[in-house]
Amino acid sequence: MEHTDFTDVELLMELKANNHQAFKVIYKRYWKVCFLQVFRKSGSKELAEELTQNVFVSLWERRQVVEISNLSAYLLSAVRFSFINHLKNLLQFDIYVENKKINGEIGCNVLEERLAVRELSVSIEKGINLLPRKTREVFVLSRLEYRSVKEIAQQLKISEKAVEYHITQSLKVMRIALKDYMLLFILLIVFGF
Repeated sequence: MEHTDFTDVELLMELKANNHQAFKVIYKRYWKVCFLQVFRKSGSKELAEELTQNVFVSLWERRQVVEISNLSAYLLSAVRFSFINHLKNLLQFDIYVENKKINGEIGCNVLEERLAVRELSVSIEKGINLLPRKTREVFVLSRLEYRSVKEIAQQLKISEKAVEYHITQSLKVMRIALKDYMLLFILLIVFGF
């Protein structure tokens, strides 16, 4: 059955039914626009390809649980959030390295530290992708874009109580997603590494 004439809604229904052909049509229909959105902002073809690919992989992996009302908006938001996370992780790593340089603590472990930060970034992104759509939107606005509860409530047209609920739920999921890193962090503090 050819799916190229299907609407986005029909493709999403087929996607939930594990239809690989529907996924291929979605990919062909939206890959370029997602890629271009990241490429225009980053100027890096490799980064744009990587982030776009990750979004589509996540879509396939979460096809059974993700609730999407507007496929185009969902995918463009996903690549935008992915790019924001990438920038945030780069900024945090640069600040971390700069502090290490200032304190004379930077040495041969730079590569290991860089890999650990990258692994942590991947875990954070996976945790965010586990969140339901509305909870993910609230989490990104709150924790990555530093918006207030009131601003989020106004933007998403939900109550402030609902925003607080979504933040609480997202933090529970993120704690689970990052439990290995939290344990490592505690051990480093306790043993003074």
